[in-house]
Amino acid sequence: MAIGAKTDHVDVLIVGAGPAGLMMATWLAKCGIKTRIVDKRGTKIFNGQADGLQCRTLEIFDSFGFAHRAWIESNHMLEISLWNPDDKGVLRRSSRIPDTVPGISRFQQVVLHQGRIERFFLDAINDFSQGKISVERGVMPTSLEIDPKVVEDPDAYPITVNLRHLSEEEAQPKQTSTSANGTTVQDGLFRSNLSPDDTADMLKAAELNDKADTVEVVKAKYMLGADGAHSWVRKELGFKLEGESTDYIWGVLDIVPITDFPDIRQRCAIHSASSGSVMVIPRENKLVRLYIQLTTTAKIGEQDSRADRSWITPDVILESAQKILAPYKLTYRKLDWWTAYQIGQRVDLTSRPTIESFSLVMLFIPTAPRLVRV
Repeated sequence: MAIGAKTDHVDVLIVGAGPAGLMMATWLAKCGIKTRIVDKRGTKIFNGQADGLQCRTLEIFDSFGFAHRAWIESNHMLEISLWNPDDKGVLRRSSRIPDTVPGISRFQQVVLHQGRIERFFLDAINDFSQGKISVERGVMPTSLEIDPKVVEDPDAYPITVNLRHLSEEEAQPKQTSTSANGTTVQDGLFRSNLSPDDTADMLKAAELNDKADTVEVVKAKYMLGADGAHSWVRKELGFKLEGESTDYIWGVLDIVPITDFPDIRQRCAIHSASSGSVMVIPRENKLVRLYIQLTTTAKIGEQDSRADRSWITPDVILESAQKILAPYKLTYRKLDWWTAYQIGQRVDLTSRPTIESFSLVMLFIPTAPRLVRV
């Protein structure tokens, strides 16, 4: 425990204010449970990132009372077209099918950028909690302790977490500004699994910055880790994800396209004869998202191995898309956002911590949301 630091008591402490953390905060606010939610980043997401909403997600939004907001603003996915090479290797539309299984829900899959989805959650949290719960940004945990002697006491606060407040400069992610068609664009690589974990660097910078010299202690009954691919909570609990580090690298472009491809405003799965694949996702405000296969790499056994991302640029991603879509042409009027990520599979094979810690700390695993009891 930090000496001289103020101490706060909460029922639940949430680390990470992305969609997973905000979803939990919304439920807790609706149930009237005393909660704090912190995030090391200084601002919410304004563009890019996750964009798809499934039928069941919209049904949950409806139970919160804001499904109509997502429904009105989003682009609706009615059909999906499948494109494959013919006998001569020329790209052809092979079929067109409903995007959502008919009758499965009164909603269908839609797409809307993560910033708007987070805004819906933030407004709901404020309403349900009457302003008592809000995201505390630029705040990150530095230590986690669990007192096994009181874990069975429903009135006790067995979890102790030190929180450090970062300066505005430290809380901003380091993003590469890329000139695209004369426009400066910020990428999303800082959230990609191609990017190294910057938690240690942020903590070191905070210790040296007088403006960020604020530490407090939070004692909680429960804690939720929803802090992304480089989860601090997961590491503190001793989980180590093992698996294959490198398989495929995919680039992502959010663009206003200029193209003669006929299905650009329809969801498409496009497989070329020899240049890879593209997924087309039409979005709001004339945007189209392209998921583009860039390369195949050899599998590496080292657990922390990542592909070199220095060669990945919007131009490289666009060139790959142009090869896949040939003979159709593709360029863009506006690049709104871009990123790249590496495909892999990992699982936790380590032994679980002691039984006394069960159910006290929970993890939401990015890209495959599931609850891990520890």
